[in-house]
Parts: sequence; structure tokens; C-alpha cells
Amino acid sequence: MDWATQPGLHRRPALVWALPQGLQRVQLRGTVTLAGKATPFNGTWTVRDMSRVSAPLYDQGKPWIERVRGLSKRLEEGTVTVERAKPPTGKKPAAAALQDLEKRLGAPLPAMVRLLADWRVEVGDSSFVHPSSMTTVTDMLLRQWDYSSGGKDGLDTILPAPVRARYDRSLAVFVHVGDGLGALAWDPAGVTAGEPTHTWGDQGNPGAQPGTTSEGVWYWLHQEYLRKPSLLLDEDYRPRNAEAAFTHVLQRLAFSEVKEATNDKELVVDSALPRANLLQLHFDQESRQPNLWLRSYDSYYTLF
Repeated sequence: MDWATQPGLHRRPALVWALPQGLQRVQLRGTVTLAGKATPFNGTWTVRDMSRVSAPLYDQGKPWIERVRGLSKRLEEGTVTVERAKPPTGKKPAAAALQDLEKRLGAPLPAMVRLLADWRVEVGDSSFVHPSSMTTVTDMLLRQWDYSSGGKDGLDTILPAPVRARYDRSLAVFVHVGDGLGALAWDPAGVTAGEPTHTWGDQGNPGAQPGTTSEGVWYWLHQEYLRKPSLLLDEDYRPRNAEAAFTHVLQRLAFSEVKEATNDKELVVDSALPRANLLQLHFDQESRQPNLWLRSYDSYYTLF
């Protein structure tokens, strides 16, 4: 079988094969041609299945919050915390806050957002926002992240008009504290056909495609890439639903230790993952030998 190399990491894979139950080893052998020179290769990896940790998150027989609670018990203590929510001191009750948010946005809130009135979910130092403290992305940037509206470094200057408009009408639902500040937000207006996805590495994609009218679109933003919010889209480049977006928070942040191979001859897979495992095959320029690793949970790609 012949493969052509491609720049970046694409959402649609070059090759798909079934993941055998109980797989213990993977071997790839063939010939790679780099800079016009053909070199034979033969790579073997020992397989480690992380489903023993991740499986509770994908148990469709349980409510989402119970799935997260089950996941928290499989992870190192403190990685994910689930507790009954307590309204912040001095804030409106959750029910009144939710009504105010719907009036402000001019759209009904996803049921998953209402769930946060009853439950506080933290992932390390990051957390979902209680409805009493929720606000638009623009307000968050101005009041909590110390941005200004005008001036050389103000939002009016650094943001393209469509992005500024999106931030004005979007709700910030999860705040990520890590290498700088980031957030997961919901735009009730959804996407326009062909708009840039800003999914790093997925070059040559057709752009976002409109989904269900009432679904809106979820996206990630970060201080370093404030001009380019990364849209959360499915395999057909349509907006993913609210439950998928909430689950993506755990996929992106909770598995940072579990998903990492212990050495370059170990391949981590997740047989519990509902969609296909995304693996990247890369050839070292000097040795011309292959490296193979899991990218389904890579926080920089947001492909899945």
C-alpha cells in the first residue's frame, strides 16, 4: 500500500484498521522514501490500553455527571473533582442567573449548562463556571483577564470584527488555568459555511459547516491565540453538541498523564473511545525509522 506524506495532522486519516480486542503488539514494516531516497523500515510497539481508566467517561447507560464521577475514581486523586455546587457569595440564585443569561443571549441555554447549577466540576486548577458567575467572553476578558476595549492592545484593535462579535455574544462556561488562561465558550449563533476552524495542523479542511439551528457552536479560546478561537466540530466539520463539548474538557485535560507513552516503543490506545483512535505516523529525518503515537487526546489539535 502506498501512502503520500502530508503536512500537519488531518482529521480524516490516511488509513483505518480495526483495533483487535486484547491487542498487545503492533508492527509496521515497509519502505519510506524521503528526499528521493528509499529506506526499509520495521517498527514494533508494545500496546497499552488506557480504557481501564477512561471507560467510565463513555458509559452511555449513566448520566453525564455520574460518568465524570466514575472517571474521577480511576484517575489520580485531585485530577477531577465532582461536588455539589454552592452559589458564590453575593451572587444571584442559579435559577435567576440562568434566566438573565438567556435574556442577554437571546437564546435558550443548553441543558448541560443548566447542570452546572447543581454540580461543580474541577479538572486540576481549572473548573466549569457556576451559572451565577457566568458572563460573556468579552466581559470575562475585560473584567477578569485584564484586557481593555480600546488602545493599542485593546480588544477593538487586536481582534478581527467577526471574532469580537462572537466574543460579545458567547457564554464562557469553563476556564482553563494552565500555560496562560483559556476557556471553553458557547456561541448561540453557530457558524457560517466555510469559516476557518482554526484547528491547528488540520490543513486544507473545507471549513466549518452549519449544524442544527439551535445548537450554536462550542469553541476554545486562549490568551496566546485570542484572534483565532478553535471551533469544536465533528468529523463532517459541523458543530458538536453540548454534551460532546463538556466531555471534550475531560478528554483534553484529564488524561495528560495516562495518555503518555512511557517510552518510544510503547503505543497507547483507548479501546473505550467511541470513535476511532487517531494515531500519527512520523518518520525521523535521520534514522528514517517510524514513530507512532496516540493523538486522540492531544490538547493542541482538538480534532476529536
